Amino acid sequence: MKKTGLFLFLLLLIGGKINAQKQEDSLPSRHLGISANAGITGIGGSLNIKLTKKIELTLGYSLMSATGKLETTFDGQKVDLTILNKNNYASFIFNLYPSVNSSFHFLAGVLQSNNKYSIQAISTDSQEYGNMIFAPDQMGKLEFNIKGAEWMPMAGIGFGRSIPKRRIGFGLDLGAAYWGKLNASISADKAFEPTNSEHNVEVIQKAFSDYNWLPFVNFRLNIKLF
Repeated sequence: MKKTGLFLFLLLLIGGKINAQKQEDSLPSRHLGISANAGITGIGGSLNIKLTKKIELTLGYSLMSATGKLETTFDGQKVDLTILNKNNYASFIFNLYPSVNSSFHFLAGVLQSNNKYSIQAISTDSQEYGNMIFAPDQMGKLEFNIKGAEWMPMAGIGFGRSIPKRRIGFGLDLGAAYWGKLNASISADKAFEPTNSEHNVEVIQKAFSDYNWLPFVNFRLNIKLF
């Protein structure tokens, strides 16, 4: 009876080891990594998780802060234009590899952002109306705002594994995110206030009506954790 019990125990032990080995073989050998990113959506980082040997999930976050200035004239007046692009982006992207040894892959996922872009105009000239002269700070400020969808589906292709086979690797992602129909708005005060009209809003919105896609270009430094 003792020999039978011992034999059964050995069978269970061997069977458990075989089952554990099978499970280990079926799991990805490297299943977690991080990346430093730079591209169209700014500078940020991501956590990369291997779900299967051919599918990896990238959870990313990036910040874009860019300001440009331009001097121009508006209706005969010298105007300083300030173009602002300050957005943050969260990304949920699946990397789909055709084979276990492939570094080329397809991208599919979604970006989330407030997606607001603004152009501010401030007069740098004094303006004379009859016997009255208005200084530049009395002319007021004009601001155009352009906003896309908060949630943007995206797709594309990539080169380089998000979790490299060695400790460090490089990658490049190319694609586009759909931000839909852009919404325009105008805010103005003082001398610029008459420009805040429905007609001008429609003109601006029509000018951007064909820009429904945000290009997605992302360079990555990938680091394997384990």
